[in-house]
Amino acid sequence: MGTPKARSVMTEPASGPSGSEKPSVLVIPRLVVSSTKGKGGKTLATMAILSALSRQGLKVCAFKNGPDFIDPSYHRAVLGNPSRNLDYVLMGPAVVERFYRYSLGYDIAVVEGNHGLYDSMDGRTEVGSTAQMAKLLGAPVVVVLDGERLNRTVGALVRGLTQFDPDVHLRGAILTNVVPRQFDRLTAIVEAEGLPVVGIIPRSEEVARWMEYRHLGLTPAEERANGGLVDLVREQLGPRIDAARLLRIAREGSEPLPLRVPEARPPETTGTARIGVFGGRPFTFYYPEMLERASQLGTVVFVDPETDTTLPPLDLLLIGGGFPEVYADTLERNRSLRSAVRQFAERGGRVYAECGGLMYLTDSIVTSEGEYEMAGVIEAVTVHSKRPAAHGYATARVLRDIPIARAGTVLQGHEFHYSRVVLRRKYELSLTYDMGQGLSDKRDGIHVNNVYAHYLHLHPATYDVLSALLPSG
Repeated sequence: MGTPKARSVMTEPASGPSGSEKPSVLVIPRLVVSSTKGKGGKTLATMAILSALSRQGLKVCAFKNGPDFIDPSYHRAVLGNPSRNLDYVLMGPAVVERFYRYSLGYDIAVVEGNHGLYDSMDGRTEVGSTAQMAKLLGAPVVVVLDGERLNRTVGALVRGLTQFDPDVHLRGAILTNVVPRQFDRLTAIVEAEGLPVVGIIPRSEEVARWMEYRHLGLTPAEERANGGLVDLVREQLGPRIDAARLLRIAREGSEPLPLRVPEARPPETTGTARIGVFGGRPFTFYYPEMLERASQLGTVVFVDPETDTTLPPLDLLLIGGGFPEVYADTLERNRSLRSAVRQFAERGGRVYAECGGLMYLTDSIVTSEGEYEMAGVIEAVTVHSKRPAAHGYATARVLRDIPIARAGTVLQGHEFHYSRVVLRRKYELSLTYDMGQGLSDKRDGIHVNNVYAHYLHLHPATYDVLSALLPSG
């Protein structure tokens, strides 16, 4: 027998006084994957779930709770299609409509949580937590339990997670990082608490090597030849997940959600701009919507800063975040491209850079291994450290007109960096932070000619940077 197809999103006829919105009911089967803590095995378990469901012939889409670039890259490696971010802090209740829009046409949706199930932005309210997202989406939760050196305590964890907030519906568990002698014992303990075990991921040195952490989290999937990991997930881990049971949990546990969705409008497309995007291994922090918006506005040309020696003719150069400090040696050795970027900026070329891009535009990056020359567009030195300089959500006000925004605009985003920029000349910084750190003293935003760079990461769902940057007409 074949696997029964999941229900799809149903849309009722348009009504209401304006006729501009359609009352809809969100009924696509969906799952939220969470854990007891950060670094608890959620991404690996999510990959296994995505693989297992896909093997059933289901069309699967993935999401990530919170402002994360790295974990979605692992979802994409398994599925081959983009994973989207759902972020209540930045997007508010519109995350439900966002989920609706990007899950249309799929059989099932899987949302990977952030941190522990109830961990939140402020540690006091539920705002930003995976639990809050599960309630907003009316989704059942599958909890990932790290079984290393545990036996009966795992039952206490399940009981606490289940009873802490009765409106959060735990419906399954995946045991991870366990050895064979634990399988039956831990399964019995968890299921005695009323939670079915829907998968077991054994402890594995090979898996541990693939899922190794560094200072910003997992190594982005784009930076490694990840076919080996995907093969391992598909051949060894996916089959350990009970896909039929997960589908049943998703179908039976997903609550119908009435919502009003604006009528779809065709995306604005000019088709005239040439937009360069720094990519390769060093610069991977781009939300898929940023690249999709760039494609709507014109032709996207990817530039590998380790191997490409020159810039093509461009109307705009984007340099996103990533790990320039990890690849500082090869970036320095590509003297030709660094010179081309500097000349492009000096001629008035438009450049927008976030975080890692800001670091690349400075004179040099200093790491524990030495100092490496960068593009030299901004007179400053970037110093990388082992401790985070800024980590979390940020809100900044624009002090004066800049290429991406008018004075008075409030920008909401997030910061995550282990570096600080030491300025070699006095710049009139363009942002002041109400929440966050920026370059220093809650200030950020360097504007030189048509170049603009800051530490702040912005999501296109909250602010359309590209439309502001490109010349009209």
